[in-house]
Amino acid sequence: MARRPPNDGAGWSAHEMKTLKALARAGTPTAQVAKKLGRTAAAVQQKAMRSGISFRAAKRAGARRKK
Repeated sequence: MARRPPNDGAGWSAHEMKTLKALARAGTPTAQVAKKLGRTAAAVQQKAMRSGISFRAAKRAGARRKK
């Protein structure tokens, strides 16, 4: 069986939400955000979606800036 992350099933703190928003704005991949927060990638994606946080917007903006 796969090991569960440390925060599996726990509620999200204000500090975690702030970190999630900052990392999403920076364009950090979901898997890295999950590892940093001690959550699964699916949990991070779901929380971001429900909170209106987009990882895609940061990726598109970064792609435009590079050109």
